Amino acid sequence: MKGMEDKHERYTIHSIDKALDLIELLAERGSLSLIELTELLNQPKSSTYRIVLTLENRGFISRSDEGKYCLGYKQLAITKNLLERNNIRSAALQEMRKLSDLFGDTVNLGILVDGQIMYLEIIESTHALRMTDTVGSKAPFHATAMGKAIAAYLPENVLRELIAQHGLPKLTNRTITSPERFMEELENVRRNGYAVDDQEIVEGARCVAAPVFGMFGNVYGAISVSGPMHRYTPEKIPIIAEHVKAAAAASSLKLGHVDPVAHGK
Repeated sequence: MKGMEDKHERYTIHSIDKALDLIELLAERGSLSLIELTELLNQPKSSTYRIVLTLENRGFISRSDEGKYCLGYKQLAITKNLLERNNIRSAALQEMRKLSDLFGDTVNLGILVDGQIMYLEIIESTHALRMTDTVGSKAPFHATAMGKAIAAYLPENVLRELIAQHGLPKLTNRTITSPERFMEELENVRRNGYAVDDQEIVEGARCVAAPVFGMFGNVYGAISVSGPMHRYTPEKIPIIAEHVKAAAAASSLKLGHVDPVAHGK
């Protein structure tokens, strides 16, 4: 047991350990001065100040006019993102299972992270020929049905910034690479309530997605089903889309979102 403790101590980075202690102190106490942090961390003031300066520069802590430090926007943003991801997964999982039982194809839940769609949850297809990614993997937002479903409901300035920053790179011969054409595609998504990836990221595969909204109408993520072309023909896609939209709407309702159109308001 002592050998294990010695090993942990040997591989511990002291400055990172102290920085995490500092963050935990601020989370517990609310706000503290540099002197208070120094005393509680039991280390030289100069060492505490270097840690404080580093965390402040990265946005993990911030300094008030009174000279006290508290958790910064970055720490709060991380916490908010974790809560949102856990909430949307809990809200969507039952609906995803219904889609899986209905179609037998891969069902995905994704959110937008740093200009890409990150897969939060995946229920794999029961078919031999199937399309699947792994939880935590990412895909370009412009070439996926989930990405389009989310992008269609972003504020226009945020959307244009995404396009400017990440571009619309060609992945297959069917990928939309023109900003004008992409904006038209998103207009179709808003009109229909669902998005389609028609071999835009993987040749021979299609995907249908619908957005999931939060309590205040902001888009949280999207649910999709995906599979090979022969199971996702143009005739079948609208039928599949109705079920995907229903799953996304039920998930949104669990997150506190009420669709005014659906409720006649």
